[in-house]
Amino acid sequence: MTFHSIVIVRIPLISILLAIGLSGLICQAAPRHKPQVNQSEENATFSQLFTTLFYQWDSNHDGVLDLKELNAAIENPDIRGTEAAVAVVLHRRLQVEDEEQTNALALDEALTLANNPQVQKNISGKAWHIVAIDHVLFAPGDPNLQTFHQGGIGDCYLLAVIGAFVFQHPTAVREMIHEQDDGTYRVQFGNGKEVTVGPTTDSELIMGASEGHNHGVWLAILEKAYAQIALQSKEKKTGEDIEPIDAVPTDFIGHGGYYAPVIVLLSGHKASGASFSRWLRQDPKNGLEQAHDLLSKLSNAHKLMAANIGGTKPLPKGLVHGHVYGVLGYNPVTRTVTVFNPWGNHFKPAGPPGLTYGYPTDHGVFEMPLDEFVQVYGGLTYETDTPTVASH
Repeated sequence: MTFHSIVIVRIPLISILLAIGLSGLICQAAPRHKPQVNQSEENATFSQLFTTLFYQWDSNHDGVLDLKELNAAIENPDIRGTEAAVAVVLHRRLQVEDEEQTNALALDEALTLANNPQVQKNISGKAWHIVAIDHVLFAPGDPNLQTFHQGGIGDCYLLAVIGAFVFQHPTAVREMIHEQDDGTYRVQFGNGKEVTVGPTTDSELIMGASEGHNHGVWLAILEKAYAQIALQSKEKKTGEDIEPIDAVPTDFIGHGGYYAPVIVLLSGHKASGASFSRWLRQDPKNGLEQAHDLLSKLSNAHKLMAANIGGTKPLPKGLVHGHVYGVLGYNPVTRTVTVFNPWGNHFKPAGPPGLTYGYPTDHGVFEMPLDEFVQVYGGLTYETDTPTVASH
């Protein structure tokens, strides 16, 4: 083997930079120019689409689209893709609580929306989302919290408990939902309650929990089944039948609710509650130990738990008032509580984790020390050992 002497030649750095190009050290991709949108063409396209759909959906030919007509469009399985996205956007427009807004849209009002670039972007995004949805009931790996995202309706009370149920009993969710030969789904809950719901339409899939290509539609089916139970409960309470065009599933579940009944429905056991704030007021030290003992017991038994943040007190960054969180477990050694936000969000504190800057959150899951948990969440609702029987 022949060894050659190595000669070190010192070349000024600026010469190297000039030789390879200054940008070679930065490694940034060249900017991609977004295609220019011809707004006039976009307006013409959306105006034509809105006009066509307006006359198709105005079933009584009175010159306006009302909520019942849009409900019928949303519940129609033949309305798909972009048309389904238009139905959802117009439906939400009429549901905005504004005293000056009418409960129906005339054609000129619809065309004003059609020419709004933000509305066009919203519809295009929803249409793309529909294409991305995997319409199978369960995808491989379902169900899991990493693909869990609350949609644009207020059903955190439902999804927080479903999230806790998925964490504690993932195989049980698969056993709850049965696809029938006619395309409907039979859902049997833990308390024995059983309902049958039709296939989800494209509109329904973008109104409820956020669906995607990485999981099936099982969560949308559970939302629809719970909405069916809520509908039956309202009919029983009022003594009046509710026709399909009178409301869509999100009308029954998307405006807040109580999470104790959801615990009962999924688990088949009665629910109970604990007031941490009262315990701490009566005896701060023993109150904290009571919370420790209860959470240890419930976590060890894999019980369903959920907690709500009420009031107006300052909160750690990343947490919000009027929102329900699932409680996934408790580590009695480290005295930390694992909490689940049904948003399925990610959050990185700007400072040390705690009551000021919040807690590192991954797919909605984060941990809190017990003494901080009881300060933020004034109480806990949980599954007991007492069975309950549902009436069919």
